[in-house]
Amino acid sequence: MYHFIHKRKSIYQNYSRLLINFISIGVIFIILVFLGCSHQQMLSSHSDAEILLFEPKPPYGAPKDLETYGSIAKELGFKYKKVGHQFINREGSLLDPDGNIKYKVLILPGGETYRWFEQFVGEGLDCAGVYNILKFVRAGGSIIGICICSSILFVDVVEWNSPLLDQAKHGNWNATSTWPGAFKHFCSTEPAFKGIVRGPQESNRPYPTTLFLPIRMNPENEIVKKFKLPETIYQIVVGGGSLIPYDGQKIDVIGWFPEGGIAIGAIPYGKGQIILTNPHPNIAGGDADTWRWSTGMSNHRMRWGWTSKVSTQGLKKMRTNKDLDGSLPDRSLAKAMLIWAYEKASKWGQ
Repeated sequence: MYHFIHKRKSIYQNYSRLLINFISIGVIFIILVFLGCSHQQMLSSHSDAEILLFEPKPPYGAPKDLETYGSIAKELGFKYKKVGHQFINREGSLLDPDGNIKYKVLILPGGETYRWFEQFVGEGLDCAGVYNILKFVRAGGSIIGICICSSILFVDVVEWNSPLLDQAKHGNWNATSTWPGAFKHFCSTEPAFKGIVRGPQESNRPYPTTLFLPIRMNPENEIVKKFKLPETIYQIVVGGGSLIPYDGQKIDVIGWFPEGGIAIGAIPYGKGQIILTNPHPNIAGGDADTWRWSTGMSNHRMRWGWTSKVSTQGLKKMRTNKDLDGSLPDRSLAKAMLIWAYEKASKWGQ
């Protein structure tokens, strides 16, 4: 009789433990669901998006940058939307009436940035838009600027070690030039990055030779350490500019070009951060290889005066150039930069 009672008592104890475990798991699940719903409701109540993708007036942007970073934002669960110059130019688009940021990250693609401006093409970014972008960062927003093209916006001086468009069309392949950064040139702003962007990389001349380059990552950088990124990541580079800070200009180096110039860096500006990434880690692996051989890029090369001889030399260089580590490291870096930029801005935004 004792053994029978003891056995029944053990069975009841086992059932009780299972029931308690089941209830505990259910409670945790409900809490997670509640927190997830609350987070989504909070986002919906404050903003229609967290990430903005700036889409310049065609054909002067790089749609592939927007497509890929949109995909990355979606994969990370961030709400995003594309906006044009009209949105950026409008007062109150980026900041609320109290001067707080309404969005976390503004992503600027590659392209021909001088042709983004109203003063140059008749319709585009105006000085109100430029001031809005800079006020957004000073208030705590983050920017990710892709390619040498976006770096050109924020710097003091551009050193272009390749012919300009008209010079290339006339075969003046040894031409070089220097001019002010675009925001400074068009709107007389103080440069957010007090320094120079110098490009294209020697390996990528004449522009727009498009190659996978081994970008050496900075092991001391917060993004590289936090996300355990590899020592070197092969990334697609169209031209590519080295960032050269003046004395006193802070820059947190994320990665270097093979010849030692700064390829990717985070620049503090006001309360916010500007990541300038001259490579395109968001366009990765086979996707990048397809992109550089696309009709759009082919037309871009022809537009930049690639004669038969130049084309033969440049295309030979591109055909022998391979992505030696695949798409995962590039994509991981692009995600890491977006997460980091989002987290930095979250200290200040809604």
